[in-house]
Amino acid sequence: MMKEPTMEEVLELVDFQRNVHGKLYVLDVKGSVVGEVWGSVHGDVHGSVWGDVEDIVQGTIGGRQWEFVETPKEKAIRLIREGKGEEAIKLLEESRDDND
Repeated sequence: MMKEPTMEEVLELVDFQRNVHGKLYVLDVKGSVVGEVWGSVHGDVHGSVWGDVEDIVQGTIGGRQWEFVETPKEKAIRLIREGKGEEAIKLLEESRDDND
């Protein structure tokens, strides 16, 4: 069983701050997060993200503006769900021709 960390050990890893309503939040993380973040990250990530981001990403990744890219398969599925089957078939045929 893991021994509970001391306050000094915690403060070596994390800086805290209280908002105007007195709620405590993490201001800075000085190491890696292993596990999940249940909430938002406002600020910069100076490292890698391994796993899924299940919400909005705004800003840059590796110095380039982040942009969502829909794959041909994802676009075809979306078009079918929107009742645009003919467009989906055309898209899939074009993407197949590009891969030949």
